[in-house]
Amino acid sequence: MQKSPGVLRRIIGALWTGVDATRRFTANALFLLVLLSIVVLVSLPKQQSVPKGAALLLAPQGEVVEQLDYVDPLHSFFGADGGKPQQTLLKDLLDAIANAKDDKRIKALVILPQDMAYASTTQLELLRAAVTDFKTSGKKVYAMADYYTQPQYYLASIADEVYMAPKGGVMLEGYHRHRLYYKSGLDKLGVNVHVFRVGTYKSAVEPYLRDDMSPEDREASQLFLSGLWEQYKRGVAESRHLKPEQLQSYVDDYVPNLTANGGYAAKLALDAKLIDAYKNRDEWREMMVGHVGKDKEEKTYKHVFFQDYLAASRLPSLPGGKDKVAVIVAKGEILDGDQPAGRIGGDTMAQLIREARDDKTVKAVVLRVDSPGGSAFASEVIRRELEVTQKAGKPLVVSMGTYAASGGYWISATADEIIAAPTTITGSIGIYGVLPTFEKPLDNWGIHSDGVGTTKLAGSLDPTRPLNPLLGEVIQLTINHGYQEFLELVAKGRNKTPQEVDAIAQGRVWIGSKALELGLVDRLGGLEDAIESAAKRAHLEDYDVRYLEKELSPKERFLRSLTSKASAFIEPGSLRQSTQPMGTATRLFFDLKSQVESLLSWNDPQHAYVHCLCEVR
Repeated sequence: MQKSPGVLRRIIGALWTGVDATRRFTANALFLLVLLSIVVLVSLPKQQSVPKGAALLLAPQGEVVEQLDYVDPLHSFFGADGGKPQQTLLKDLLDAIANAKDDKRIKALVILPQDMAYASTTQLELLRAAVTDFKTSGKKVYAMADYYTQPQYYLASIADEVYMAPKGGVMLEGYHRHRLYYKSGLDKLGVNVHVFRVGTYKSAVEPYLRDDMSPEDREASQLFLSGLWEQYKRGVAESRHLKPEQLQSYVDDYVPNLTANGGYAAKLALDAKLIDAYKNRDEWREMMVGHVGKDKEEKTYKHVFFQDYLAASRLPSLPGGKDKVAVIVAKGEILDGDQPAGRIGGDTMAQLIREARDDKTVKAVVLRVDSPGGSAFASEVIRRELEVTQKAGKPLVVSMGTYAASGGYWISATADEIIAAPTTITGSIGIYGVLPTFEKPLDNWGIHSDGVGTTKLAGSLDPTRPLNPLLGEVIQLTINHGYQEFLELVAKGRNKTPQEVDAIAQGRVWIGSKALELGLVDRLGGLEDAIESAAKRAHLEDYDVRYLEKELSPKERFLRSLTSKASAFIEPGSLRQSTQPMGTATRLFFDLKSQVESLLSWNDPQHAYVHCLCEVR
């Protein structure tokens, strides 16, 4: 009896389904087996070794930061992270220098700042102080680069001997603060930017209102920039046995002096005693072989990079009941809600503070602030959690890094003690709101908004409609109240009257040394000073330091571990990010991209911001 075509099709279909299912199962099983093999392979511990008598290579990559920005592990691994600049953790550099000081395996320190894209003056001061302490061991410090930018040279100048390639140069230019101003451009587009602010010197909103810097902002900026430049000149002059006036002359007379010697920039630096000699790379290697010996495997001088040195010398953190000082890093812009590392989320930071408060082994808290501010609402969420922690009996000491301005100062204001670096950019006690509307460009394009609402404020936040005057009043009243609240918080924390605070507030930015004179900070110092002070306030003599950070999810931890270890098996440069300095056009693109992304991320529920927009280069 013959089977019908329908039955045959069903039989064949069933057989094919079975074959296909078997194929997919086999493929998936093989894939899982391969993946498991990779995980096991890359999870094998890599033995780090430190050659006896080696030079420790201090070679920062990209930007030096207080906290590494979170980057999706897979995006980073496959180079799809949008060209995000590479970063080096400041603490890693400081730890490596400190550990190497008394390590008999380390004979010398070599500073290689060539791939360091940027580090703030405050961060460089900490590194220079660490190198100065390293020198007390009697070990020599050398610096070498093809050429030196201003931040790179500030770090290198602390070395006993500074070298440079014959075709290099030392490019010093002083400090500047230039911003883009958008008023005419916005007018041409028809975009109305409605600004609400308090503070004569609260210049963060000026790009939307003007095409140039206001006289008030010019005055305040010139003052604190001059302070930074004087600090730079004093530091270099002391290290190189020069006078600050010689540094000033080197910059001011650079063009005529370079013209006089035929454009030989390296010789100009040598004549100015900024470097000790210029050497080709082979000459440099030969010189260092004479100092520390030859590494036969690498055919160069014996050395270990600071990352490998840390991996070999850092002891694992062991759990225990020992009393602790908790350090919480607040780095980046302050935004509402939960945020990844590199940004300060109001909810994220509050959770870390509560963790420190609830941990019975944590006896004191140090807040390391490196922030120009952001959301006023999120700033108060953070400050309130810190205040509750103080009321719970745990001392709070703030350590200010590069920036602790506006919202960065708000979260610091009521601490038990505030310690700033001389070059910290702080203050900017003011508040503002920005609300753009796009009714004019839409009208030009033939697009119109119309409708009805149930109240006088209904639809007021619709950016396609003109600003509702009532909403404008609401925002300005909120801004006025926020400024008064800011003054009262600072007055409470600094033992001043609101009127006394207002006289030094108005959105004005100060550097740490001036802030000390004005009573905005208690003393000058670094993170270690803050930790010691917090321990003393908690009556601790024997204690550990615990850094609290937002925990990664299990998936994120797995991917980060997998991709970071797998990278070691890939040919260098095939997928990894370039550490070469950005070109001018590329830097402009990323600066604009960063500004736009920053504006788009602002999410204060009341459109009130405490942000200084006071980046210095």
